[in-house]
Amino acid sequence: MVPVKTNIITMDRLLVAILVVKILWTISIFSQFIIKLYYPQYVNLNTNIVLALHNTFTFFIGILLVYLYNHLTPKRVCIEGHPKLYLYSFGILSILGSLQKAFHKYYFHDYDKNET
Repeated sequence: MVPVKTNIITMDRLLVAILVVKILWTISIFSQFIIKLYYPQYVNLNTNIVLALHNTFTFFIGILLVYLYNHLTPKRVCIEGHPKLYLYSFGILSILGSLQKAFHKYYFHDYDKNET
């Protein structure tokens, strides 16, 4: 695996986690063709894995955006001003959207109809 060095341990771990989740998501997307052809009994399991990995990726990207572009960062992170605020807001919305979807899935079963 390619070493990630940013001199910030939290960011290093977050970037590696995002990379691992994205690689697993890509593998599960491509494995759908094989599963549909040879193992049709596992299609629902693979679909749930793909959705869980996608939600995890969206959550981690939200954390990354909040971490990079929060308004408390005194340093300039390639951009400043309104674009920085917009990316920070997008990160918060990504995190809240992922948590809201998980909350509704497990407590209200709103997404069960869409996933089956």
